[in-house]
Amino acid sequence: MRWRRSLNFAVSIFTVCSPFAVSAKPSPRWTHYGLRPLAMGNAFVAVVDDYNTVFYNPAGLARLSTWDLEILNPYAEGSTGIKTAVSDAQNSKNSGVSGVLDLIEKNAGESFHLGIGIEPHFVMPKFGFAIGADLLEATAIFHRDISIDVKSGSDIVFPISYAFNLLNDRLSIGLSLKARAKAGVDREFSIDDIEALQSGKNDSSGKKLDDYVLTGAGGGADVGILFTPTKTMEPTLGVSITDLGGTAYKDVASSTKGVGIPPVTQASVNVGFSMKPIMINKLYLLTAVDVHSINQNISFSKKLSLGSELGYGRYIKLQAGLYEGYLTGGIQFDVPLIKIKLVTYAEELGDNAGFKEDRRVAVQLKLLL
Repeated sequence: MRWRRSLNFAVSIFTVCSPFAVSAKPSPRWTHYGLRPLAMGNAFVAVVDDYNTVFYNPAGLARLSTWDLEILNPYAEGSTGIKTAVSDAQNSKNSGVSGVLDLIEKNAGESFHLGIGIEPHFVMPKFGFAIGADLLEATAIFHRDISIDVKSGSDIVFPISYAFNLLNDRLSIGLSLKARAKAGVDREFSIDDIEALQSGKNDSSGKKLDDYVLTGAGGGADVGILFTPTKTMEPTLGVSITDLGGTAYKDVASSTKGVGIPPVTQASVNVGFSMKPIMINKLYLLTAVDVHSINQNISFSKKLSLGSELGYGRYIKLQAGLYEGYLTGGIQFDVPLIKIKLVTYAEELGDNAGFKEDRRVAVQLKLLL
């Protein structure tokens, strides 16, 4: 199966990872995260001035002044420690379980992530659609009891959005209808289970790899508003609610023995505020602050996001921010036929910001359209 290959890819990553006692995994993402928002600390609910509006707050479509189409814009990201771990794996004199334990000792306290995806989209004033596709994602978090939290698979979001303005364009309202699909594995395995699954055998509970695959598809809706009382510095309040009422998944592989359904994606209430304290011709400074998933039982320190962007027209943008207690940054070049984004950010592995970071770097390239 395709997902056996996906998890085997993740299992191969385990051999270059190490244990760390964490009380939680990274918080589930409440929407598809774009690289530009992540570079700005993920503070984007009140910014929404590009195609990411269909993911963060559909009301932003009403304020676009032109259309934007991209088809080929792949991105890739990975934890910064992977290179060192791969080197340790290559230099290890042992193989099998002994080799894994050697790597555990050398890389204690680290976590590892790899992902690739694509974001084709078309947006124009008042209307837009996009596909946020995490095509392959593999994350491993190791514990001191020699167990491993594994997340590997794909996650696809496809919103179709519409928005309109009221009150002389000071108030914008948007709505998205979207399809969601997930497939993959998200559970804890012992080191003995990993060894058995790698060799194609049953694990300690008598299950094979296919028995842990969760697949499902569902439909949901998002709503959002933007309010800008004055054009001076453009102070803007944004509110979005994603996955209204929760998005449930239906079985799309009922004929496959052992396949389960992903859990419901919870509704998320998000608020943000942005403004442009500097606007001189094409030069601008944008600042933003967000609080995400305020209705969910997550530490406030992981909900708060701060961001800024210094730009000159659409051609070059420099971003910085604070996401889950860690600094973020990015640079974007946009010239005819090509666009490049380079980003760094971190995911918090514990219950509170500042406990343990998984520092990541990402790059995205747009070609032609």
